[in-house]
Amino acid sequence: MAMHRSVPMSFPERSLILSPEARDDFADILRYTAERWGEDQLYSYRDRLNDALRLVSRNPQIGRRDPVLPETHRLYFVGSHVIVYRTRGESLEVIRILHQRMSIARQIDPES
Repeated sequence: MAMHRSVPMSFPERSLILSPEARDDFADILRYTAERWGEDQLYSYRDRLNDALRLVSRNPQIGRRDPVLPETHRLYFVGSHVIVYRTRGESLEVIRILHQRMSIARQIDPES
């Protein structure tokens, strides 16, 4: 009888750290969503962003690199926004959550 080892489908979540700018971005996104599209869409988009944050915290390699950013940074697109993040030890640091139309290079300090 063959023995099979179980393989986890996802990795444990890393601790998630939102920079002050990312916290402001998140709040601004939700405020704008509520004003523009109403409370139901606010909750829906909030959940979508939270799900994306959990996903990248479990699978940090899922994001893509961008040549205009430091090598440590990755991008993950969700809805109309992009999450800019990097890993630090066992943590995932969200640097910004930006609208896709924004110039990412102008919004990210290369020293961050």
